[in-house]
Amino acid sequence: MRDVRTGVFICDCGDRVASVLDMDALEEGVHDLPGVALAQRLRYSCSPDGLAAIRRAIAKRGLNRVLVAGCTPRTLQPRFLAACEQAGLDGALFELVDIREGCAWVHQDEPLAATAKAIDLVRMGLAKVALGQASEPATAQIVPAALVIGGGLAGMTAALTLASAGLPVKLVEREAALGGMLRDAHTLYPDRRNAAEFLAERVKAVTDHPSINVLLQSQVTSISGTVGCYTVSVNGPVGQQNNPSIFDVGAIIVATGVCASRPRGLFRYDGKRVVTQLEFERELRDRESGSQSTSLPANVVMILCAGQRNEAVPYCSAVCCMVALKQAMEVKATNPQVNVTIIFRDIYLLGEQNHEDELLKARQAGVEFMRYAPSSPPVVAQETVEVHDDLTGTSRRLPYDRIVLATPLLPQPDASVVAHMLNIAQDRNGFFPEGRYRLRPQNYAERGIYICGAAHCPAGWMEAEFQAVSAAFNAMRYLQAGTVTSRAPVSVVDEELCTGCGNCVETCPFGAISMRKREGVLDLSEIDPLLCKGCGNCVVACPVKAIRLPLNSDAQMLAQIDAALESVSQNGRPRILVFGCEGSSHAAAELAGANKLRYPTEVRLIRVQCAARFDPMHVLWAFFNGADGVFLGGCPPGDCHYTNGNRYAQRRINTLRGLLAESGFDPRRLRREWITPDDPRDFVGKITDFTNLIRALGPSPARKE
Repeated sequence: MRDVRTGVFICDCGDRVASVLDMDALEEGVHDLPGVALAQRLRYSCSPDGLAAIRRAIAKRGLNRVLVAGCTPRTLQPRFLAACEQAGLDGALFELVDIREGCAWVHQDEPLAATAKAIDLVRMGLAKVALGQASEPATAQIVPAALVIGGGLAGMTAALTLASAGLPVKLVEREAALGGMLRDAHTLYPDRRNAAEFLAERVKAVTDHPSINVLLQSQVTSISGTVGCYTVSVNGPVGQQNNPSIFDVGAIIVATGVCASRPRGLFRYDGKRVVTQLEFERELRDRESGSQSTSLPANVVMILCAGQRNEAVPYCSAVCCMVALKQAMEVKATNPQVNVTIIFRDIYLLGEQNHEDELLKARQAGVEFMRYAPSSPPVVAQETVEVHDDLTGTSRRLPYDRIVLATPLLPQPDASVVAHMLNIAQDRNGFFPEGRYRLRPQNYAERGIYICGAAHCPAGWMEAEFQAVSAAFNAMRYLQAGTVTSRAPVSVVDEELCTGCGNCVETCPFGAISMRKREGVLDLSEIDPLLCKGCGNCVVACPVKAIRLPLNSDAQMLAQIDAALESVSQNGRPRILVFGCEGSSHAAAELAGANKLRYPTEVRLIRVQCAARFDPMHVLWAFFNGADGVFLGGCPPGDCHYTNGNRYAQRRINTLRGLLAESGFDPRRLRREWITPDDPRDFVGKITDFTNLIRALGPSPARKE
């Protein structure tokens, strides 16, 4: 550390910190730590005067590292980074240590212990920043063109929005005509406008626009390249598949929509007397257009939640209730003598309209509503529907000529193919969820891939249109920027150590890693810096430690562990080391401090980007160097900011606990918990419970006295 000259700036935060911590003792304790060239107190380090003082000190004292001991990094870190970079110091050589939420506010009743903890946290921060390395952002040019996959309402709307801004758009639709499910619609809810006329206007606007190239009966077969430039291959109609269309785009909008399920074997479905809502919509459309001359059935029974909101299809399709209400009113408007009954579990009418008035109008028109319990669904017999009405407490037998089933809207059959091709996630139902908002969005390269409409989740036509416009504006902003930049803490491969095993490729959730041939037998791992998000999963997965993460390297992690445990024997208290995922337990710990919720002073937190960075090697190092307990806090299953890092973490930690038990070491000293970021009481309760357990167990047998 001979070349390290770190300036440590200790923030009083007015009296928010200084009223609890012994600031003189803190300054004195920090001054003699290794690598410290300057220890200076500032009343408000984030103020213009405080930032100016930091910039002056960097220039005057020749500082090549800066550490601010103040508030949580979540609030003001960008301001400090900007000040350091204005003074010529790379942001990777700056560290913000939380002594306000992490010490002063959470340990108000124990000022001495809080001060000792603050010194430890500064020591840990110094150990980390001393090993930091300057980094260069990754940049790429963006091809100013877009691909829209799907020619339904959402896809057409997105294409028109982009084309209206002068951007060239390729619109790929697998069917022979644009429109998607809207082609089968009779009228649109809530104003019941003619769906065919509405669709014809939209199709004409798309096909007539000079900036939109519509590829019908076509399918995207491959997408290669990287952020900023995707090379797309599209196969056309049968007979043209040997000559695919290949082009480059900078942004891709996924608007693949949904498909309506056919409930084979459910409620005596036959597609004639018992039909789906979509089939009944076609019937209403054809009857009005004159292509179907038969009269309306005399008795229409509509069954909502038919084959959905159960174990097989747990979600609500969102639009069924509105469609049922619309269809019931259309039937009554055509022939008031038709008996229409809606059998429902619950009625969800989404949107801003006054749905209470709509329901009242339906009842006044003679539409009957009956509610059934999930445990007692309607039973369809040969001529009647048997149902127990929860609203009246009576059982009824309803004659029917037509049963209309509100069946679920499902993801497209090839949704998993699209997900694999674009390396985007699918939720447990098969839809494409909205991408998680990163904790530091300025650090990450936007991929230029956007989801809209029912491909994201079942949605009505107005919601699909809104999502399409939103996705198009995001894509427009992205394309017009011209370049894309990532400051993410990108993983780096040591070519001399890499054995080409491919573990990193399998574990990367972002498709950022590939293998390439090199001279000799062994392949080489390559990481795309614009796709890497710095979760650290590959670093842990690499069996030979050939991959490092510059802002959270193994050396930095081990140095922080050593620093955290350096004072472990001074007060006789146990030492609890917490590895906290930035998106969950670390956020909850910060929120606990902000709310002045107390937890034990024995706890020392080390922040990581993701639970994927939980490395068994680090845990063992902590135990061997004096930790009495190690607590790992990650995002709950399904909520990982890095897709599936928590799943890998769970597998690794479960294996480690088993190995510890086999070796005679009490595995209770290692705990993994799922914690939501907005539940500080959950964090406080779990870390307090764990600390009490460690107190009861006593010092770790691995501790070196």
